[in-house]
Amino acid sequence: MKIPLNLGGDQGRADKVAHDRALEQVIDRCNKGDWEAKEVLVSTFMALLRTMATKRAADPRLAVRYIDAGKKGLFRAAQKYKPSIGPEKFQVFAVDFIEREMDSVDKRKGFLGRLFGGR
Repeated sequence: MKIPLNLGGDQGRADKVAHDRALEQVIDRCNKGDWEAKEVLVSTFMALLRTMATKRAADPRLAVRYIDAGKKGLFRAAQKYKPSIGPEKFQVFAVDFIEREMDSVDKRKGFLGRLFGGR
């Protein structure tokens, strides 16, 4: 694990401010329907989605369903995001939406799942 050292004074802070500003712009573009911005948002949070999905499911096929549901939750969080929350807290804000969508995966087994009782 790399731990960034703040040897350059405010350079780390400037990078953080630039990152936060870029994240806010991506969220705003997502809400306007920009597909490239949605891809950037998903790629930014893919490690979080993957971690949450693998903790819920040992079966890789089910993990993919959790990741897809997590993406939907991420987009919903972007829709509900308000600038007053602050971009630095967006990940914490989004986790609740992601978990709710992932929880709903088990409830939506579909017709065949209900018919045969499987996943």
